[in-house]
Amino acid sequence: MNADATVLKLYPLGENGLIVVWCSGEGIIRTAAKGARKQSSPFAGRLDIFYQCRMQWTPAKKGDLHTLTTVDLISPRLSLRTDYCRLSAAGYFARLLLQMLEPDTPIPEFYDLLQRAYTYLEKNMPSVRAVLHFEQELARLHGISHPGIPAHVILKSHFCKLPPQRERLLKELERQSDQMK
Repeated sequence: MNADATVLKLYPLGENGLIVVWCSGEGIIRTAAKGARKQSSPFAGRLDIFYQCRMQWTPAKKGDLHTLTTVDLISPRLSLRTDYCRLSAAGYFARLLLQMLEPDTPIPEFYDLLQRAYTYLEKNMPSVRAVLHFEQELARLHGISHPGIPAHVILKSHFCKLPPQRERLLKELERQSDQMK
């Protein structure tokens, strides 16, 4: 199988491998990238957080850890790393999706939301308004939005919690906004 996907999370697998968690139109996909941390690996330089790639994987016979077979880098999204607030907002969006979506369930609308959010962050500084908009869109796509209730309240009640960096991110964005005035 293959898809365009964005790396949301990486963690070690054994001595030289990585587990790569992707968001694609096919869903949240967990893949094992065997040997990915070796310099001679075909994955070298192609796997990092927020990278947008064309990836191919072999489905697992059991469980949800598939085998990553090839990766072609589309965009490293380096501008997301140029500023603490951009990095923090991109990380918060990734955490929200990981917390609120089931693995291996097709989610083209959620993938599109993430792509739009990251494209926005590549060109613009994040703002409180942008974070709230992402949360509102996430609630809308889940079918749980309500016009009189803030999206973060609905998401928290539906999914039991929000990622802990939300409060730090919003405080930093408010502080930066106050400095601009």
